[in-house]
Amino acid sequence: MTDEQFLQRLRGIFNEEAREHLAQIDVGLVALEQAPEPQRDALLERVLKVLHTLKGAARTVDELELEYLCHALESVLAAARESGVHATAEQFDLLHKAAAAARQVVDAPGLRSRKVAGMLAEQVDAVARALLAQASAPPDAAPAPGFPMPGTPGSQPEPEPEPEPEPGAGPDDGADDGTGERIRIDGRCIDAIRTHVEALLPVELKVRHHVEELRALAADIATRRREDPARGSSDDGVRIELACTRLASSLEHTGRELHGVRARLFDAALETALVPSAAALNELPALVRNLARGHGKEVRLEMRGADVDIDRRVLGVVREALIHLVTNAVDHGIETPAQRKAAGKDPAGRIAIAVTQRDARMVSVRIDDDGAGIDTAALAQAAVRRTGLPDAELAQMSEQQRLQLALRAGVSTRSEVTHVSGRGMGLAIVADKVAANGGQLVVATMPGAGATFELLLPVGVANLRALVVEVAGARYAVPLTGLEAVRSEAQADIRTVEGRETVLAGTRVLPLVRLAALFGTAKPARAADEARGRGVVLVASAAGQAFGMLVDAIVAEQDLLPKSFGPLLRRVRWFSGAAQLGDGTLAPVLALEDIAGRGFAGASAAPAAPVAAPGPRRVLVVEDSVTSRLLLKHILEGAGCSVDTAEDGLDALSRLRAGRYDAVVSDVEMPNMDGLALTASIRANPATAELPVILVTSLQTPEQREAGLRAGADAYFTKGSFDQDRLLATVRRVAGMEAP
Repeated sequence: MTDEQFLQRLRGIFNEEAREHLAQIDVGLVALEQAPEPQRDALLERVLKVLHTLKGAARTVDELELEYLCHALESVLAAARESGVHATAEQFDLLHKAAAAARQVVDAPGLRSRKVAGMLAEQVDAVARALLAQASAPPDAAPAPGFPMPGTPGSQPEPEPEPEPEPGAGPDDGADDGTGERIRIDGRCIDAIRTHVEALLPVELKVRHHVEELRALAADIATRRREDPARGSSDDGVRIELACTRLASSLEHTGRELHGVRARLFDAALETALVPSAAALNELPALVRNLARGHGKEVRLEMRGADVDIDRRVLGVVREALIHLVTNAVDHGIETPAQRKAAGKDPAGRIAIAVTQRDARMVSVRIDDDGAGIDTAALAQAAVRRTGLPDAELAQMSEQQRLQLALRAGVSTRSEVTHVSGRGMGLAIVADKVAANGGQLVVATMPGAGATFELLLPVGVANLRALVVEVAGARYAVPLTGLEAVRSEAQADIRTVEGRETVLAGTRVLPLVRLAALFGTAKPARAADEARGRGVVLVASAAGQAFGMLVDAIVAEQDLLPKSFGPLLRRVRWFSGAAQLGDGTLAPVLALEDIAGRGFAGASAAPAAPVAAPGPRRVLVVEDSVTSRLLLKHILEGAGCSVDTAEDGLDALSRLRAGRYDAVVSDVEMPNMDGLALTASIRANPATAELPVILVTSLQTPEQREAGLRAGADAYFTKGSFDQDRLLATVRRVAGMEAP
């Protein structure tokens, strides 16, 4: 290695070390500014030790301006410790500027950055000299409040030599807790090792596939021997069958050994790549302080979980997300001190960040603030104005679905754009980044009390535990982390609401997405009829929304190695990447966030109506309003139905006892017996338990729709967004009518 190569390597090590030190200095300065007096001495000692270590490192690479700046900061803190004087916010501004200048020297070394560092070092040094002069003044002299700023007149003695830290007391002296030696490794080396380890997973899947092929071959030979005893009695046939069986068993044993070695290697590689989440948290205190100062606000930042380890690739996502979310909390959420006082709150706002390990696979990063919360009404108006969201779709949204509008690009409640925010991009960026790495972003709010954003991310982003499902002859991978339940189509309670299919999951009415229709691979109508009831409904959750997905079958549950589509296909709708299966085929990995949005947008249409024997269908219309009753009767008779009418639920039950009907179309709010009670009575009677019931009502909140479907209705329409064609299509489907 030449001298020049050695110096370049030394500089790289210094840059990495210096960034760690500067992050600790930022945190220490913010903590020192906010700490009560009894805690200041300990904080001063901690920051002094870090500064002293950084100063020595700067000296080794000839960064003289950085060394001088660290020395000046040391002098100020040492003088503060000796004099007992606490700085004002303006004086801490100077210290933060000095720390930012030091970071600039590390990140972008050059004449300009070094010149700025030198100028700030002189200003900070002047503060230290003035402070020492104040400390040595006669006891009866009036002390000046806070640190004196540069330019204080009078004689100024040189600062005393700074105390040397105790050996080994620095925050990163290169040694660990005594269990082994700590070394620095280039991140690219770690990534290369892990890439090779991850590549063993497809190899393991191929071995499993070959085992299945051998067993199938042995079974085929055995079947042929039974079908043709003359040929099957030959020694060659028996020998080949036994050889295939033995080879399959041996290969299966080898596969188990490979699985064990791969799993241990993967865990070791992942452990090597884990870094404390403190690397993403340490820069936030200075960011919050500076943002709050710039907005005339007071904000306290509380952080927990800095020692939770995260994959270094996931850490980048966490870091970027936290910057956006913290900026959003200070700019949008936390009120000014005057506004908070008027609301009966502490003048200083609070932002709390907690990193916790939820389980072996997932880590939670939660950001809470006690600000004004999210104005969902203003958010909905912004979504309508900026993205063209239809009013009818907005009216059907629950409060949680409206909150998710904040994650759409371009949606912002701000009426003006500042250098910090206002374009509606920050939260959209966070949501996209989290989804691309197999995670979820959950939003919650309480008006006047604050908002919560929770990131759920995998500890590592290497392998994926997934269900491999089949849809129209193709295979897809569904991440297990987003699944809540699995049930057969025959057992699932599929209903129609506003012409959209839904599925009942417990007490929840969830939108249903038929993946074959979504991907454009749906079977012809007659084939679909034959396959109806044989599929599987997957209840999933993403982006704070629950929904159902209908697939043809579940093939397997296994670990997969997902890969992105590459730079030319950065964003493919419905899919986040692809994974190689054991037989070498590629299975697209479903992007559950995309499919959740599709389900709530109502794009999952009901399947084609089954073809039934021709002839009119008898429909009973139950409606207390004469106008609505005649309108529904006219629409249905125009479609070829035979229609009877009833004025309320009791009248309808009387008619149902007297005659046979193919469907009931009923209002909900009626005298004597309403539509919910009528539906429940129909379901309770064995003679009418299977009779299709469609509710048409002015009640349109999610809770009211759920009440109707829980009562047993097959479909639900609201009069405010009434669609004649969808009503007729639903009646044809549930009543088994032939399309006219």
